[in-house]
Amino acid sequence: MRIAPEYGGLVAYAQDAMSGLALANTLQDADERQKLAADIETETDELIRSAQARESAEASNPVSDVAPAQISHNLEVPNPPDLRLHVLHDYDLNEIFPYINPQMLYVRHLGYKGRFEEALQREESDALELRDSVRKVEDIMLAHPGIRANAVFKFFPCRSDGQSLLVFAPDGETILERFYFGRQSQREGLCLADYARPVGAGQPDYVAMFTTTVGPAVRTLADEMRDRGEFLNSHILQVLALESAEAFAELLHKQIRQMWGIGDPASLTFQDLFRTQYLGRRYSFGYPACPRLEDQEQLFRLLDVTGNIGVELTEGYMMDPEGSVSAIVFHHPEAKYFNLSEQDIERLERDNL
Repeated sequence: MRIAPEYGGLVAYAQDAMSGLALANTLQDADERQKLAADIETETDELIRSAQARESAEASNPVSDVAPAQISHNLEVPNPPDLRLHVLHDYDLNEIFPYINPQMLYVRHLGYKGRFEEALQREESDALELRDSVRKVEDIMLAHPGIRANAVFKFFPCRSDGQSLLVFAPDGETILERFYFGRQSQREGLCLADYARPVGAGQPDYVAMFTTTVGPAVRTLADEMRDRGEFLNSHILQVLALESAEAFAELLHKQIRQMWGIGDPASLTFQDLFRTQYLGRRYSFGYPACPRLEDQEQLFRLLDVTGNIGVELTEGYMMDPEGSVSAIVFHHPEAKYFNLSEQDIERLERDNL
């Protein structure tokens, strides 16, 4: 909707790498391309009409004040062990790989049909073959001097002020950054700022932030593999780097909870981790609860991400290397994942102008 008006050609979107391959094949067939263009035009017209109707409804029924969610702060705030910057270089990939979510890696990214782990237990040949291919690429990553896992994280004092999260210096008085988050206009009226104690509350609160990365030589090596005709290895390497960065985020978040005094029970399994069965939540910019990628700049300033681990932001606020994950972490036991509606996001964008 934003790109198409600025570009004279066909604009299409693929949800993931496998969908992208199917889309590329469609675009190479003249008849299929023409049908795709017609379908996109119809869908675009419907989206425009829907947006216009929503804007009209909002204009006639403006939502100036949304009732905040009723989040309890009648609880003891866990104190972090320190307010120092922590930088992790050359973290052992062998410790990270077990935290990779197999459903995301094998089913979503590598296109396996069915329940991968159950297929492995049944020793089905296609599952075993795909797992062996991934293990070979893992060995390549372990041996390559340019592929390293790095991270930076820090705890900060914080307060909420309406829909804003105020992040303070260690003195608890100097405001370093102000994050402005969207609030749900329906459902529960949730806003990320609600998970921090408000300004004026007696006891200070804390938030953690981090960035993980696996790189920086992944893209170069993947291109070399592709040029040699190793297309599967090239694809596996790229998605393995993405999921390794996510796995590192899972591992680091677990360590942060332990440092924070809200560690997991010894009985917690990897499946429990993937189902987020622990206290607190981590939220990444660009996702439903905090959709503004621009807010990455503030997190990058607070952690000096580029200076400490070499991850940079592009003009579109995407991270480079691509295999990188950033997040803000709340400890509150009521914290959960939620979505902002299109109307909520539009209001958030207007408020940030």
